Amino acid sequence: MEPTRATVTNDVADPLTFELQIRAGDLQQHWKRCNMLANYIAEYVSYQFAEREWAENLISTVTNEFLEAVSSLSPAEADVTLRCHHRASDMLMEIEHSLLPDIAPSYAILLSELVHTVSDEDYLSRLTANRPLVGFNQLGLTMVAHDFGVQIAGNLNREQTHASIQVVIPIHMPHI
Repeated sequence: MEPTRATVTNDVADPLTFELQIRAGDLQQHWKRCNMLANYIAEYVSYQFAEREWAENLISTVTNEFLEAVSSLSPAEADVTLRCHHRASDMLMEIEHSLLPDIAPSYAILLSELVHTVSDEDYLSRLTANRPLVGFNQLGLTMVAHDFGVQIAGNLNREQTHASIQVVIPIHMPHI
């Protein structure tokens, strides 16, 4: 497989928006790159938030979980497109990726469940399951929705070969 060339574009009209395209197989072969990319994105946008350290940790965690999930659900030769939009009190992340055919139905169900608030009961049942409830690991995405209040919306095209996900990461310190 040829090495990935990450393509980065900036929207001149909106300097707080950028897009990145990377090959899924590259992330699959080098899982650490998901974390490196997530950390880079977090450092790139977190300085604009009042709670910089919290924002950086949160954005890095959420981005890493999504990069790992979508790259593992995509064919190796497919590209993953990630668009980030910094907004006043949150960051919107848009992710587009292709899907492995056998995963699509279960993934569609998970995305429809994550649109709603993940209950403590559902979260606990996924944490304590002896094995994944379906053919892929759902814990990371469930965790960011449950623990960090991340809003997730997603849909699959009619053929269930391509997914588009929107993730809103609220940047506010939790009240402990």
